[in-house]
Amino acid sequence: MQQRWKGIGLKARVVMALAVAILAIQAIYVLIEERRFEGQLSRDFQATADNLALLYAGAVANSVWEYDRDAAEAQLQAMRVINGFAEATIRETDGQMFVTVSAAPEDGEDPGRLTSSADILIDGRAIGEITVALSLTPLAAAQAQHLRTLITTNGAIAAALLGLTLLALHLATRPLDRMTLLMQRFSTGELDSNVPYTERSDEIGRMARALEVFRDNAVERRIAEENLQRRSRELAEANELLLRARDAADKANRTKSDFLASMSHEIRTPMNGVIGMVHLLKNSPLTPDQHDKLSTLESSAKGLLSLLDDILDISKIEAGRLDLNLAPFSMHDLIADLVALWRPSALSKKLSLDFEIDRQVPPVLIGDSSRIGQVLANFLGNAVKFTHQGGIRLKVAATPLAGGRHAVTFAVLDSGIGIAPEVQPRLFQKFSQADASMTRRYGGTGLGLAICRELTQLMGGEVGVQSEPGKGSTFWMRLELQVADELVASRDELDMADRSLLRQVGTRKLSLLVAEDNVINQKVICALLEAAGHTTALAADGNEAVAAVQHSRFDAVLMDVQMPKMDGIMATRQIRSLGGTYADLPIIALTANAMTGDRERYLAAGMNDYVSKPIEPEKLSLALRRCCGGDVATLPGSSAPQGRTDASAEQQSALADLLTRI
Repeated sequence: MQQRWKGIGLKARVVMALAVAILAIQAIYVLIEERRFEGQLSRDFQATADNLALLYAGAVANSVWEYDRDAAEAQLQAMRVINGFAEATIRETDGQMFVTVSAAPEDGEDPGRLTSSADILIDGRAIGEITVALSLTPLAAAQAQHLRTLITTNGAIAAALLGLTLLALHLATRPLDRMTLLMQRFSTGELDSNVPYTERSDEIGRMARALEVFRDNAVERRIAEENLQRRSRELAEANELLLRARDAADKANRTKSDFLASMSHEIRTPMNGVIGMVHLLKNSPLTPDQHDKLSTLESSAKGLLSLLDDILDISKIEAGRLDLNLAPFSMHDLIADLVALWRPSALSKKLSLDFEIDRQVPPVLIGDSSRIGQVLANFLGNAVKFTHQGGIRLKVAATPLAGGRHAVTFAVLDSGIGIAPEVQPRLFQKFSQADASMTRRYGGTGLGLAICRELTQLMGGEVGVQSEPGKGSTFWMRLELQVADELVASRDELDMADRSLLRQVGTRKLSLLVAEDNVINQKVICALLEAAGHTTALAADGNEAVAAVQHSRFDAVLMDVQMPKMDGIMATRQIRSLGGTYADLPIIALTANAMTGDRERYLAAGMNDYVSKPIEPEKLSLALRRCCGGDVATLPGSSAPQGRTDASAEQQSALADLLTRI
């Protein structure tokens, strides 16, 4: 243990100690504040009950005196609108019930009641007693909300304090890091770097000046050893080699572009398989060390996939092979998801990040939401990277055009460092940044904005930037998009019902036939289903699927639309033509198509539902529940609650072995 502690750097030790101290202090504060709030809330609630009892004791006095039950009940009915009202009862002096009024029963577990009583007086003489009971549900809800607010606020404060600590440590140790890096470079013969901090008078300055003397001596020795004639000859040879290398590089670049553009599917499929299997393993019982290693593997795989996407995109654009996937999408959901994705990064730098959608923007439009999101994500990422104080806003506006089309303008505004006018024209060129120091300081390949421009032009739009140094920047994209028809727009109204269906608890296991020709997709889909306890059988084409349902009994069929020999639509029609129980067998389409009209075409062929690829556990769980009932066990990774189903050692081993083979 002591050896491990010695191996931890100074920066990490300080951060760990500070984190423990901050968390301990905030935990104590949250506990004390929650106790105080609970006591104050209870006193306020009791006072409310006492006031209601006194108020209505006077209000119903005449009705009780006149023995008018109907009038007294009508007066008590007015209490039903009070938040938390549970019951009000009037009793005569002998304890007999005079009248009682109760609220509608509450859903869920009863947290208890708080009561208060008061005498009903006529001329100072008690003629009865009124008792008011309030439910503690609002009290419990207020306490829970207060606790969530405390935890959220203190968590943000803790994150900010840790971030500031990391920044301060980084600034303090940066000179030593730079000097160490220079020493490593000089030791390998890289002598062209300037030595910083030579003007300082402290220990860092003395070290820098000594290192500068070492570098100068090494440079002089190298110059003295060089022969001018040999240099001239080598220079001529190098020029010849350079010309040949340039020609070879140009040819290789063209070959690379053609190859990568045609290999998009082949590269992404195994990567999606790796990510899918990591997702499955993370939902099985793991040790903290195993979970940490899987998280690292998943993060690395997603990072590699993102880098491959950029390379493939630019290569496919160069080769003219990048296609758009036009489909209906919710503008609010797209923008809200993007802002939610980048908000943690913005908050880590103490930046505000919000969005604004003009009322004239239609709620559902037709376009390639993935590519639109890719462009906006690049804009937001740059805004977060180059903004150090202030905030960022994503604005969407629209102008109606003829034929149900709208000119939609997306703009990302920031209060960052700004861009000089002379470098703005080359921002959207490949491998270009504002200057070379940007790459050293902020990183990046220079492909992002070039891809944004190409994608926007492919969608028939345009991009641009407005900026002044020190006054922030505005990156914008303008597209013409078609408004979705009413059938497509109405689908968003089903989201609430879908979420309710997913929240139901279910543990029923199904016997499922997976008709899929791609081996990787077979493994991922079957592993997802089997991790939830379902049993699966495979069919590699439509003919095998039709034969399988006739020889075995299945609860549902997951049918890939595009398969060799016989596609999924034809296979579905043949299964329906068998009649009997086959007419009602749930069939769910698995498809990479998401165009308007595809869903209707699948339903017309006899399919019950469809799930688009890549397969998401939540969407597949929802489709199974829609077709087979709300008690079906959901897949790992979906938001639905379900009974505990611990994976056996054999299942964990099988998943790990499958991931290794992929």
